[in-house]
This record gives sequence, C-alpha cells and structure tokens, in this order.
Amino acid sequence: MFAELHLASVDKSLIKLLSRLGYGLVAITVGGSNDIVELPIFRKLVITQNSTWKISMHKNFDIVSVIPWNRFVINKFINDERIDLITINDVDKNALPSKPQARVMANEGKALEIVLNPIIRHGEHGLAFLRDIINEYSVIDGLKIVVSQGISKVSDVRNPRDIIELMRVLSNVDAKPFLSDYPSEILVDAVYKRGVCL
Repeated sequence: MFAELHLASVDKSLIKLLSRLGYGLVAITVGGSNDIVELPIFRKLVITQNSTWKISMHKNFDIVSVIPWNRFVINKFINDERIDLITINDVDKNALPSKPQARVMANEGKALEIVLNPIIRHGEHGLAFLRDIINEYSVIDGLKIVVSQGISKVSDVRNPRDIIELMRVLSNVDAKPFLSDYPSEILVDAVYKRGVCL
C-alpha cells in the first residue's frame, strides 16, 4: 500500500485513480469533504513563511509539516512537538537541513518529506537535486524520508512503482519505504500523538 501525503485536491476521479494505482491512504492539504469511500482521507496542515500563524491550528489536523525558507527556521521547528514533517518542495539548498539538523530530526521523530513534482519540474537540475538529497539523507540513522508527489490534478499523478524505479536509478536506494512504510508510520504516530488510536 502506498501513501500520498501532499494531495491538493479531493476530485473524485483523482482519488479513484490513486486507489487503482495502489494508494491506501492520502493526506489532503486543502479543504474538502471526506465523503470519499475509495481511500481514507487525512488532513495535513502545511506551514510556510507567510502562514506561521496557522501552527496554532495544529489540533484540527492529523499531520503538520513545515516548508522551511532557511536553515534557521529548521532549528526553530525540529524540536517543536506539533511538527511531524520538514517538507522540501523546491531546489533550494539553503532550505535543506544540515546533517546535524537531520540527526536531531531523526532523534525527535521528525521525517523529511520530499515533494517530487515541483522539484522535477526543474528538469535535469531537479533530478540532480533529488539524487543528491536522497544520497545525503538516506544514510542518516533513523531519519525517515517520505516521497510525496504533490498532486493537484490528474496529470500530476505518476505510478508509484515508476517513482521507486526512478529513485533506484538516480541513487541506487530502495525507495519503496519512502512511499509506503514511512508515510504510514508517520501518519499513525502523528494521529496517535494527537490523541486518536488507529
């Protein structure tokens, strides 16, 4: 079972497509109804530079992530118990955690989420960036890496098996846990931390 933790649409045809591709759960980053029977839908709060005030709403969401705009921001949030993920969605090396920060993230139970679609839209530069961050962070003990597609429409969807193969070709890393095991574990831990047992 695969998990998509960065879905920006609740379009029913999109949800049906994800279900057919082997997705077992999704986290939406937008509002919408939860009357979708194909997949369990969880709600994700994404904190950005212009929306840090939203962190006070964390109890209304199942999972909370921060898209850092620099390394100092990561320092602020890696010890914050409300945060579950540090999300990378651009080819900005200044917003990547340092190796010591990544080790702290691992110790604090935070995961590194890589949102694929905005990164690979940069072409060869994006693929090189993706290769480098997979190679750099996959060797840090205990750090869970999550790969989300960042889907807002049907044309954004890629077969998760193709993503696993892309990661293998780029970095020689088995990426299946990045799309299945780790996202599911992170979501279960986050929901449990907020007082709900699955």
